Amino acid sequence: MDWGGSTAFPQRSFFELGLAVVVGLLFAALVVLSPYLPVSSDFQKLVLVAPFAFTLVILFNNLERLILFTVAVGVPLNLDISLIISPYARNLENLANGRTIVALTELRLGLIFMAVGIGYILWLVGKPGVRRHRVRLFPRTTFPALGLILVTTLSIVQAQDKQLALFIIVQMIELFLVYFYIANHLRSKADLLFFITIVMGCVLAESLLMVIQWQTGLSFSFAGINATMDAVSQRATGTLGTANSAAVIVSAFLCITCAMFWIFTRQSQKLFAGICFVVGSVALISTAGRAAWGGFIVAIFAFIIMGWWRGWVSRKALVWLLALTLAIGVIFYPVIASRLTTDDRGSALSRLMMSRLAWNVIQASPEHFFFGVGANNYALVAPLYVTSDVGDLGYIVDSSVHNVFLLVWTEMGLVGLLIYLWFLYNAVKKAVKNFISNDRYVSLMALGLGCALLAVIVQMLADPFIARPKTMLVWLLIAMVASLDNMRTIAGRQIEKRQVYRP
Repeated sequence: MDWGGSTAFPQRSFFELGLAVVVGLLFAALVVLSPYLPVSSDFQKLVLVAPFAFTLVILFNNLERLILFTVAVGVPLNLDISLIISPYARNLENLANGRTIVALTELRLGLIFMAVGIGYILWLVGKPGVRRHRVRLFPRTTFPALGLILVTTLSIVQAQDKQLALFIIVQMIELFLVYFYIANHLRSKADLLFFITIVMGCVLAESLLMVIQWQTGLSFSFAGINATMDAVSQRATGTLGTANSAAVIVSAFLCITCAMFWIFTRQSQKLFAGICFVVGSVALISTAGRAAWGGFIVAIFAFIIMGWWRGWVSRKALVWLLALTLAIGVIFYPVIASRLTTDDRGSALSRLMMSRLAWNVIQASPEHFFFGVGANNYALVAPLYVTSDVGDLGYIVDSSVHNVFLLVWTEMGLVGLLIYLWFLYNAVKKAVKNFISNDRYVSLMALGLGCALLAVIVQMLADPFIARPKTMLVWLLIAMVASLDNMRTIAGRQIEKRQVYRP
């Protein structure tokens, strides 16, 4: 596979080498000192980073490519560290007092953000003798993203707990910086191919772990990385914290895997994509995530219909894809039927109750309707609006409404909801625009990314998307969609050159 040829591994500058040494020493120092610092045990995840950080820099011989690699590995494997924990976090003291708040209850400084921060330094300083790549704004997705950050920041005025609001504001800024860096640094088809291939490999590893968990009940904790299995519901989570997070990640990248099967040119690559799809499908079943199943079914049918309509994929190949999907469903039908028909202990019914409660909060006052109750503060405010028509929510009264759009409305008001819808709409619109490109690579990639976004949006109707892996995935998908403009620009310039210099 060509991941960029000689252009992917330019000669290393003294600045890059010096920065790599500093980064490696910094990681090592953090690992050595972590037992003596008043921080969470999640900080021990750096133990996995230190031995490989400097080695990877030497092997890649390109810090920008290493940063892309770090993001591609970090999202599907959930490699993050927590530095500050809110008093409302799910700790033993709060559990003893019977008080847990299901919200973003921690300020995280993740490995991904640390790597991207180094990337911004490199981007700002530039390389000696190398022309700096111009900054692209991607206004259709960047402006709504900035608007979302602005309205989230302003909502702190309404917030009962300013600290909880601050957590979500910092996370939004972090997500934006990751989005903007990735969108600008996936500059070529080789870059995007490299990035997605690494992600597929990591999702395959995560899926294999989930399948093993599902069959054996395996759980472990090592260096701050936790792989748990819900012994009661028998739902696999991998290293992603919850079964729902795992389901969102796998379902989205299954859609991208479908596109990659036709983008890859070698038989070995196609075999890799096929293995990723089969193992990922089984892993998706192991999560028992009904919303994820529904999102994946909607997305895979959209892929088949649009792929056939566009003509990039033969009808026979799409029939085989549909047959394979149905075959996996038939093989695991007893498991799927059991999840859909047996008692879920009120899980599905609670979604309706949460929605009624959220509506009570929204219509309580004009301030709530237009400006919300403050970012990340819904779980604090919601118990005040429990009425008889809501029903008995029990212990989940302090939970977030399992619907992203209602949650955004309650916390940031109608203004915030409209900006959030603008953000998602423009991302989908950009995917559609690239899908109708005459460039087969760009069109198929846009189809896979667009279907992945579709699968995620369907799941947003039944999930708050508070967990970090899910929010990171949304912004990462939109960054990759935005980066397709880079491919179109390059293709356009090549066509123009051929026209100008044609003998």
